[in-house]
Amino acid sequence: MKKVERSIEIKASLSEVWKLISTQEGMRQWINPNMEIDTRVGGKYRVQDPDEKLVICGEVLEMIPMKLLSLSWFESGSDWVNPTKVTFTLEELSDAVKVHVSHTGFEMIGKSDWERTYNEYQKGWTRHHLLENLKERAEG
Repeated sequence: MKKVERSIEIKASLSEVWKLISTQEGMRQWINPNMEIDTRVGGKYRVQDPDEKLVICGEVLEMIPMKLLSLSWFESGSDWVNPTKVTFTLEELSDAVKVHVSHTGFEMIGKSDWERTYNEYQKGWTRHHLLENLKERAEG
């Protein structure tokens, strides 16, 4: 299975990083100021992608406080049939928090050229600096 994976170490408390990842107010600080999300399992979300070409929507699939947040990820209005999955995992270190993100399921989106979409997301997770934005907010 192909997946996009990124990690970053953040010099902040676990509770501060968790607040930024697991609340609408927090996510608006590093993803998009207009993000709408109900951060309960089964809760829906909607956000403009960083390039402002698409609307991404989905729902909260799993939440383990201070450890994990998993979301379905769907390009609204695109030719996707099925969503992908984005999972944020937090690991407390002695002086920091390691945040790991994994984006999976590209093979299942229902497009014959799903590998092109996968390659675009590989570039996008780097180009949009989302984890760096999270680090800046948490450490600032």
